[in-house]
Amino acid sequence: MQERSLDRLPDGDDHRGGGTMIYLDHAATAHPRHPGVADAMRDALELAGNAGRGSHGGARAAGAIVASCRERISHLLGVTDPQRISLFPSSTLALSTIIADLCSGTDDDAVMWIGALEHNAVWRPAVRALGEDRVRLLPVDEGGQVDLARLEQLDPGAGIAVVLQHASNVTGLIQPIEEVGAWCLKKRLPLIVDGAQAAGVVPISLSRCPGLVAYTAAGHKHLGGPPGIGLCYLAAGYEPQPLWIGGNGIDSELPRIPESGPGRFESGTPNLPGIAGLEAALVYFEDHPIAPIFEQRVKLRKEWRDELASVPGVEIPGEDSKAPRTAVIPLHLPGRVPEEVAAELDARLGARCRSGLQCAPLAHRHIGTLEAGGTLRIAPGPETDEETRSRVIEAIATIAAG
Repeated sequence: MQERSLDRLPDGDDHRGGGTMIYLDHAATAHPRHPGVADAMRDALELAGNAGRGSHGGARAAGAIVASCRERISHLLGVTDPQRISLFPSSTLALSTIIADLCSGTDDDAVMWIGALEHNAVWRPAVRALGEDRVRLLPVDEGGQVDLARLEQLDPGAGIAVVLQHASNVTGLIQPIEEVGAWCLKKRLPLIVDGAQAAGVVPISLSRCPGLVAYTAAGHKHLGGPPGIGLCYLAAGYEPQPLWIGGNGIDSELPRIPESGPGRFESGTPNLPGIAGLEAALVYFEDHPIAPIFEQRVKLRKEWRDELASVPGVEIPGEDSKAPRTAVIPLHLPGRVPEEVAAELDARLGARCRSGLQCAPLAHRHIGTLEAGGTLRIAPGPETDEETRSRVIEAIATIAAG
């Protein structure tokens, strides 16, 4: 079978930028995946067995892959018990499960507190469960970081939980989840963290985060794995009701699901290729600790941000806070539609960026770009060297000068 080059554009697009793609969409999905992901997924497809479905060799081999994946996730995120890690089809589904559970059977005056920059994976299930009026925003500064001084003065009232994005997919802003968790613990509110933009790039030890009951993450972003697999850490003692139940290979003679553990949330045939791909992706972190990765991304963002800030006709909204950030930079070109700017940048250089609202209208409302249709999001990776950066910024400057 002919191998397809991963750094080439699809057929018909090779004329752009000499046929070389410039990938600036790491906040959406990793590219390329970490080494070994494709091979691991292919091997899993050829494996004659499913995890938990029998005691033959294929089933045991599949179970070993799943167990290894939980172990690697636990090690990376600072979780002491791998059995507190459940594997979901996506982090979105994990968040929907948790939010639905927390909102179930609550009083009519119950409210849920969320961050001002939240993704629709949080906002929509919360609004569906409680109504928009009962989903309240935490006090934040101008950039969207939780204001800890104002938080201390807040009376949560009939609050049932706090849900907070660890890092923003719009501005890269990182929230102080440990400090927010300490406040939640004091107020007896469970803290749920959406770690889709942080896992694999922002150092964290979940076992040391006070008040935390759940942390979700996506396998296909900074963890470097495939799509279709997410993870969810649940603190000991918290066992939400799953959104779906069925066969899981555990206690099959009983009419009910397990009281705790991954089997409670993993009914149905597991996505073994996705799990195998994520397990292979996590091997990368054995030789690449997250702390140096984070330092490199902070430096990378500063280099891009400083040069972009000097381009006439280009604004960087949401930069008011001094909070640390991942390598995500929102751009606003007054009078220009973000999708058109992204398309023109792709046509000129083969540079691929995300445009629009990035599934986070709350964030764009906060930074003032909702009415403009969102932003052009630059999310570079370590493969974008100085020459590449200069070419992209020169193209943006040309487009802005219009």
